[in-house]
Amino acid sequence: AQAVYQRNCLEGRRVVLLAQSQSRGRMSAASAALFLPRQLFKAGLILVQVVFLLYFLYAAYDIRLYPVKEFGYIIHEFDPWFNYRATEYLAENGLDKFFKWYDYDSWYPLGRPVGTTIYPGMQMTAVAIWEVLKHVKEVTIATPWPLKMLRPAASFAKAVGMYYVPDIPNTLSFGPMSVNDICCMIPPWFGSLASLFTGLLAYEISRSVNTGIMAVGIMAVIPAHLMRSVAGEFDNEAVAVTAIVCTFWLWVRSVRTPSSWPIGLFAGLSYGYAAAAWGGGPVFVLNMVGCHALMLVILGRFNSGVHMAYTLFWVIGTICAVQIPVIGWQPLRSLEQLGPAGVWGLYQVLAFCDLVRRHRKMSSEEFRKFRVQVMGMCAVAGLVGCILLYPTGYFGPISSRIRGLFVKHTKTGNPLVDSVAEHQPASSGMYASYLNLPLDYAVAGGVVAAWRRNNGFYFLVLYGFIAQHFSSKMSRLVLICGPIVSVAFALWCG
Repeated sequence: AQAVYQRNCLEGRRVVLLAQSQSRGRMSAASAALFLPRQLFKAGLILVQVVFLLYFLYAAYDIRLYPVKEFGYIIHEFDPWFNYRATEYLAENGLDKFFKWYDYDSWYPLGRPVGTTIYPGMQMTAVAIWEVLKHVKEVTIATPWPLKMLRPAASFAKAVGMYYVPDIPNTLSFGPMSVNDICCMIPPWFGSLASLFTGLLAYEISRSVNTGIMAVGIMAVIPAHLMRSVAGEFDNEAVAVTAIVCTFWLWVRSVRTPSSWPIGLFAGLSYGYAAAAWGGGPVFVLNMVGCHALMLVILGRFNSGVHMAYTLFWVIGTICAVQIPVIGWQPLRSLEQLGPAGVWGLYQVLAFCDLVRRHRKMSSEEFRKFRVQVMGMCAVAGLVGCILLYPTGYFGPISSRIRGLFVKHTKTGNPLVDSVAEHQPASSGMYASYLNLPLDYAVAGGVVAAWRRNNGFYFLVLYGFIAQHFSSKMSRLVLICGPIVSVAFALWCG
């Protein structure tokens, strides 16, 4: 009976295996038949995404060219004229003389030590582009025939409403540009780059290509960014927004997984560029990343990868920032920037505790007590150090602009700051004008992102809160709401 039972089991197993084999054969035959259509569909989808991405990037560039098309290569508004004049001086005299330049024609009759009071990142960028283009010979070539074949498609796209599709000329010209023309064109160039980095940030938060492309399109036209990046408006924010969004994308990318930490190096370099380009760079960018790093500790998301990423970011970024004369040692002395330095110290303490735990093979209870003891001793040591350093004047005061974010604008104590309209609190009408329709769906986008609660999602929430809070205190900071509103709206749409 046992032999019969075993034989029946074997026979049943053969029948099942035969049925499974036949089923797999039919499935593989169906898969083979559908393989080509499936690949063609994927290729078509990728092509559509690439077309929309290129269209949005060009739209971001073209829409900012209106002043140049209407009036030519003209610098307009007061600050851009001063920035252009400083760029001319840098191009003619070099970086060393630039940092020592005392301009007797500015703030007449007192004059101004320009080299030690200016954030030179934008001027250095313009001169670097000018130096590179000097080595480019004037060349005119016929438009390649593959581009000419796209003319019917371009005409059709314009007919259906894609107004920013470029015209395809008969010839293409390349050559050097003057300092004036480069300064006029930097805002449109960096407007496209800012849109691209906003799309990359949206992709990193959502891991959705469609969301990233939507963010590029929204950032390309959102008025909060447009108001500071049209051609001829050679002002710090035109470059700084690009550097800020690039830094945020690289930081979020560096904490995606524990093995992503080397990208923290590039995040630090990008932060150094943002600090050199805009006065708000050292404060806003550094504190945003520092607050996010602290949030990861509170949420229990601290690991060796996050530790290495933030360590690289803070060390490399600080080394780059202190090279700028107007910044100097502020990252280690200014009350506005000491918070991220404290977070860096906290990360080293946590990493040390983890190292000792692995070495001594501590239990959970032993490790908990050990970490509390170590952090307590470090906190006491830090407090004693602050008490000893404070009477020496080591810590710098909070600047008037930062003070204006926490007290009424009429009480900063600086008449120059108090009189500027941009330093007034923002109104609801201003949000509606500069953030427009995307603002209505920003919260909905945050809810969608909550389904994937990764490190990027928590950065999105933190960025949204900080941007809304401080822009309500100072209207000029509506500028920093542009990227996060674009990302949030793209999360909803894409």
